[in-house]
Amino acid sequence: MSQVSKNKLNNKVYERIFSLFPQFLHRMVVKNKQSIVIDAFFTRTEKIVFSKRIAIAFMLVKGYNYRQISAKIKVSTSTILKIADCLRNSNDDSIVHELELIAKEDAFIEFLGAIDYKISKLLPPKSGNWSVWRGRIEKAKASKQVKI
Repeated sequence: MSQVSKNKLNNKVYERIFSLFPQFLHRMVVKNKQSIVIDAFFTRTEKIVFSKRIAIAFMLVKGYNYRQISAKIKVSTSTILKIADCLRNSNDDSIVHELELIAKEDAFIEFLGAIDYKISKLLPPKSGNWSVWRGRIEKAKASKQVKI
């Protein structure tokens, strides 16, 4: 992460810049320009760190254990613990709630994929090589699997 200046800010300045930050983010999200903000203000390293933290929180909500998360995202267990503590100690459950909604959407997409796969297994082509057809289905299923 970037270095923060050792020079202390005046409390009024500190409060003002930290009230401006969420206001600005909200306006950009409402205008659907969050990607522009991320690309403009975050370095590649900061994007990776922040993305990994969100992925850790998401995987925790989905029920992954620390070892699985560490192996998948290549982070230390102390980083995972830090994110777990942030989720546990948050005064607002909206972060966990949104992650749970995403997990449900993810589960729903997987469910639809499974149904599509089962239906396609039941409806073979009217003509042609059935083993080639079956191979294409297996290949498509493997390519659609979600990594996280």
